[in-house]
Amino acid sequence: MLKQLHIEDFVLIDRVTLEFGPGFTVLTGETGAGKSIIVSALELLLGGRGDSLLVRRGAERARLEAVFEGNAQTEALLAEEGIENGGGELILRREIGADGRSRCYAQNRPVTVASLAALAGTLVELHGQFAELPALKGRGQADLLDGYGGYDDIRGRYAEAYTEWQGLRAECERLTASSAERDVLLDGLAYMVKELQEAELREGEEEDLREKRGRVRHAVRITQDVEAALALLSESDTAVTAQLASLKKVLADLAEVVPSAAETAARVEVVAAALDEVNRDVAALRASEAAEPLDLEAIESRLALLERLKRKYGKEVPALIAHQGELEAQQAELEQADDRLARAEQEAAAAAERALAAADELTAARGEAAAKLTAQVNADLPLLGMEGANFEVNFEAPSGATEVAEGRPPLGPAGAEEVLFTLAANPGEDLLPLARVASGGELSRVMLAVRSASAGRAGRETVVFDEVDTGIGGRVGHAVGGRLRDLASDRQVVCVTHLAQIAARAHTQYSVNKAVAADRATIEAALVVGDARLEELARMLGGGKPPTPTTLKYARELVDTVRREAGAGAGKGTGR
Repeated sequence: MLKQLHIEDFVLIDRVTLEFGPGFTVLTGETGAGKSIIVSALELLLGGRGDSLLVRRGAERARLEAVFEGNAQTEALLAEEGIENGGGELILRREIGADGRSRCYAQNRPVTVASLAALAGTLVELHGQFAELPALKGRGQADLLDGYGGYDDIRGRYAEAYTEWQGLRAECERLTASSAERDVLLDGLAYMVKELQEAELREGEEEDLREKRGRVRHAVRITQDVEAALALLSESDTAVTAQLASLKKVLADLAEVVPSAAETAARVEVVAAALDEVNRDVAALRASEAAEPLDLEAIESRLALLERLKRKYGKEVPALIAHQGELEAQQAELEQADDRLARAEQEAAAAAERALAAADELTAARGEAAAKLTAQVNADLPLLGMEGANFEVNFEAPSGATEVAEGRPPLGPAGAEEVLFTLAANPGEDLLPLARVASGGELSRVMLAVRSASAGRAGRETVVFDEVDTGIGGRVGHAVGGRLRDLASDRQVVCVTHLAQIAARAHTQYSVNKAVAADRATIEAALVVGDARLEELARMLGGGKPPTPTTLKYARELVDTVRREAGAGAGKGTGR
């Protein structure tokens, strides 16, 4: 539901803020007062085309902002944009600079025009000169008919089956396309996998090889040093260990007569143990050198292989090992492509059958709903000033549909047909698409009839009608006003009107006026209640002239009639 609309520096509007409540709200005022400019501002918040000419002369930018009561759809769309829902309120803003650039915001976060339109489009539906908007484009008419028919379960099953089928078709196409290149890819993969497998790469091998190469290159020096160390430690007459053993014996003898020497002897024992460890380590070096004769040529050859593989694949050895696993997985996937293609084709065929079955149900349900909606709208059109007009719901093959099977209809995202509202505005004329043959007023009244038939069913929460009273008089105005008020029982309705018979049935009325100050025109909007509202209705009844006793009397009679029609349950009060 629209709660507030703020307009600033837009065309002739300096600054206007309108508060909206539930029920039926009208914008009234003399011709040229600027009522439709307010609706145009709302149109821009629905994603309409912006233009620098819409910026008030002398201003840097026009600013349009609407506050809505959000719903589940808007919350989902905000989540897709990564925007918090704001506690149930949705604030949309659009700014149009004097340079023509447009900036859009949702919850004060920048968004694209398309995102702004998607958000507002879940809440507001415009009728009138706005026939180019979604209600009569794309799937808009299918949404209207399906909402009227109330078969969401069928439509949901179709959408699920169709989406699954399209996904499987895409998978089949991908697998089929890849099979043409598969042999070439497999040859290349097989070569690389074999090359890496034969290399038998190991983590840490390269560092180990470099260490061994160093040992081979310095083998003589290593042998000499090891032998010299062992000679000094234990393998000569003057070896340290032998000298230390003699020292230990001397200190042990000394400790027998000088007790304090025992502590010194103990320290020598520690040194002797450490020297034994050193001796064993050096001996181990000699043993390893003898047990593992190293082949420098083999080591150099292996390191050269590793270097070549690193240069070829642009990866170090650990990354090469991981890359080998990836290549093996790709090879296995390609080798299994035929099996996967066969499975995908079977699954796609089953999904197509489910989509066709659901499409048949959807087509049957739409045919039944179309017949009922056509009858209801045609019964209503004469009451809305369109005597002799003929409305019909037609079906066309969906554009961009996909063939399923020979003898079966192609399928599109919304089913096996596109819904098309058609109208013959006068007797003897051909039925043509509604948006092409209806004037703004006729279009609004036809859509009012459609919406009235759908009362209590799915639809946008706010419906805006402009030009709904074009070309009609008081008698038909009563009927149109009644339909608008009835429609407002289950959704918010906003209407621009020149007819007092319509305005009197509104729960809320704003009077829009054009004032001139300092040789500059400004559009203003004021809520009218009580006597001010009676005067506004009287002005409308008098063709824009100041109220007279006669027009004031008729205005009171209109208000009293509406109150009687509403009965005791008119809690919203036409005198508001």
